[in-house]
Amino acid sequence: MQKIIFIGTIHGFTPIEDLKEIFREYKPNLILVEICQEDIDKNSIDSYPKEMIETCCWAKKNKIKIAGFDSNINIFAEGKTEKDNQKLMEEQDRIIKKHNWKKFNKKWFMESLDEDDNFTDKNKFRLRQEKMFGNIKKNLIPDGTNIILTGAGHLAFFEEKFPGAVFPLRN
Repeated sequence: MQKIIFIGTIHGFTPIEDLKEIFREYKPNLILVEICQEDIDKNSIDSYPKEMIETCCWAKKNKIKIAGFDSNINIFAEGKTEKDNQKLMEEQDRIIKKHNWKKFNKKWFMESLDEDDNFTDKNKFRLRQEKMFGNIKKNLIPDGTNIILTGAGHLAFFEEKFPGAVFPLRN
């Protein structure tokens, strides 16, 4: 029987020890991480969030299948640069540091943080999420437990796309 479990992370702030505890509880047969598969294949994952990198290493060490589902679509709005992204990340870091990462899985909490930013091109963001959805669908194993590790900001989208999935930290 197929089981699909989504865990939302806060990139760079989610402790691997917390994730290991979740992995031990759910005993995944496959872990999908928000990394492009071609980067996993090339062993070129150093630029990704540390919880995604550490999960890859943990899964390999524990002989659990690992796959990537991210898309390399640039979601910056027109005229926005990497410098703008860094500034936005610094602003977000101040908010994130005040809370436990698990709180960002809560629907009510994310809705309270949802801002209408001018940094992200909404169409590109939606296209990226659709590509991620397709990558997840093609990698899921039909008979076993699939854990999908994704940024907490994607949970609402995946909740729509995977109505039978489990979101253990969401409620």
